[in-house]
This record gives sequence, C-alpha cells and structure tokens, in this order.
Amino acid sequence: MTSHAVKLKVIAGVPKDCSFWLEDEGWNGVCEELSVNVRGSSFEDAKRKMEAALQAHIEVVLRKHSRSRKKVA
Repeated sequence: MTSHAVKLKVIAGVPKDCSFWLEDEGWNGVCEELSVNVRGSSFEDAKRKMEAALQAHIEVVLRKHSRSRKKVA
C-alpha cells in the first residue's frame, strides 16, 4: 500500500498574557511581551481586536522567518 502525504494549513492558537483596562474613551489592551496595543469600545471589542492583532503579529514574524530561511538554503 502506498502512503500519501496530505498538505494543508493548520491554525494554531498561541496563548499570550494580556492586560485590559477601562478608561474614559473605552477599553485598552496590551500584550507587553510582543508590544501589541489595542483599543475597543467594549471589553469584548478590545479582546477581539487583541486576538486579531496578535494573529497578524505572529503571521508577520513567521513570514520574516520563512524568508530568512530561504536565503540561507
């Protein structure tokens, strides 16, 4: 029997500690480890924006890493 490889994208969630606090203009959030800051109209909005910002940040880091590995190879 011949084995076949399956190639697909897998999205992996990476938990990060973030802080959120309420100010007059809305909710602020920060992930100090990655220097990511967000503002939202509600806690839920700030949390959603933090999730999106962290995902975007991680994608940029992975793309840069992938490009640098291709240059070495």
